[in-house]
Formats: sequence, C-alpha cells, structure tokens
Amino acid sequence: LRRIERDLHDGAQARLVAMGMDLGTVEMLVERDPAQAKKLIAQARRNSAEALEELRDLVRGIHPPVLAERGLGDAVRALALRLPLPAEVTVELPGRADAPVESAAYFAVSEVLTNAVKHAGADRIWIDVHHADGRLRVTVTDNGRGGAVIGAGSGLAGVERRLGTFDGVLAVSSPAAGPTMVTMEIPCALS
Repeated sequence: LRRIERDLHDGAQARLVAMGMDLGTVEMLVERDPAQAKKLIAQARRNSAEALEELRDLVRGIHPPVLAERGLGDAVRALALRLPLPAEVTVELPGRADAPVESAAYFAVSEVLTNAVKHAGADRIWIDVHHADGRLRVTVTDNGRGGAVIGAGSGLAGVERRLGTFDGVLAVSSPAAGPTMVTMEIPCALS
C-alpha cells in the first residue's frame, strides 16, 4: 500500500499538479498571449495522457513500461525529455538492478525533477546515474535558487522514505542562491 501511495505521489500526482499549474498559467495568458496559452494547453494534454498511462501501469501492478523494457538509464532519459527545461543526462550502468530497486530510483528521480521544475526557478538540470562500489547513485543538480530542505510533508521526505525501503539514503546540498544537488544512493548489485 505504501508503495502504491508513493508511486501515485511521485508519478501521476506530480503530472496532475504540473497540469494544474499549466492550466492556471493558461487562464492568465489566454487574452494576452494566445499562442503561449495554446502551447501550455498542449503540454497539459500531454501531461494528462502520461498521467493516465502511469495510472494504468500502476493498476496493472507494474512499473513504467520504459523502465521494464529498457532499464533505468533510458527511463531517466525519458523523464528528462519531458521536462520543460534543458536537461543533460549521463548514465553509466553496466547492468540492471532488481525491478523494485529500479522502480524506487525511477520514482525518486521523477519527484526530484518535479520539485526542481516547480520550486527551483532553474533553467537547466543535470542528471548523473551510475553504479559503483555496490551502490546505485543518482545525482540531480539544478542551477536554481537553492533552499531545498528535507522536511515533513515535502516531496524530498517522500523520496527519503522510498529510498529507505532499500536501505538507501538521500543527501541534499542546496545553499541559498543555489545550486541544488540531490544525491540518492541505494545499495544493490547489477545483473
């Protein structure tokens, strides 16, 4: 049940929140900048389709198809492609982690990226995914305003709980004025 709650929060719910924000902006732009409003409506439509797809996946009890079919590296690249700002992704994974570990990492990255887009005021994100010394390590860095903290009720607290399920850890470096660096580690073997 907790896994489903986390998957909903970090997946479909995050997309629905983004869609709501886009539609709120559309309301303000519809008279002043109809072309931009139209772009945001198209983005909201894509977010709703992706949220629906993620909900269907969750109902079937599986993780996102790109994760199952192509692994964590390509799944993170797919997340980056959906961001409304440029993201550079570096992946060095010589194999695959167990499906539950990959799923936890995927949804953790999804939440961190959603937080960066919503709160950081960043215009660029860097994502590094690699495995060394028996640990899967994902680092997400943005050039935004900083000030991110792990606190009760925050998305980062949820990420910390998700990683903790696998004895993983979350570290956040986010000085005022940025940049913010979020590092997630999960001990695991690759096959």
